[in-house]
Amino acid sequence: MLNCIQTKWTIVALALVFSHCGQQLDPQAKLAKMQPNVSSELAVAMRAMDGELVSLIARHAREDDWGGAALTQFDLTQLMPTDSSMLVDGYSAFSIAFSKQIDAFNAAPSADTYSGVVSGCLSCHMHACPGPLARINKRRLDGH
Repeated sequence: MLNCIQTKWTIVALALVFSHCGQQLDPQAKLAKMQPNVSSELAVAMRAMDGELVSLIARHAREDDWGGAALTQFDLTQLMPTDSSMLVDGYSAFSIAFSKQIDAFNAAPSADTYSGVVSGCLSCHMHACPGPLARINKRRLDGH
């Protein structure tokens, strides 16, 4: 009897699965936004920086050829954060130090100065906004 019930449910489940096979997706279907909330100026700038770091790793790190590499300089003290809780004590100091890391990288692009930039990201995010730490750690170079 139990086997008969299991067989019936298996048939029902398979019928449901197969009834949807071969249906094409609606080309007008809308995908969920990657960032469902309105992004702050600071968040937009940080996503842009992350994109630049990813590009630098892809173009320069594998061959250890950093010639021509550069990062955009943002004045992080002038950009509005997502919320005021991110403006922790020392935020301005972290921003100034990070700006110097960007300047150092742009003046002499290398694995070491790139690693300094990533360390600057980590230092601030450990204190102000730990959410992106896992992502930032993925931008680190092996051995630096």
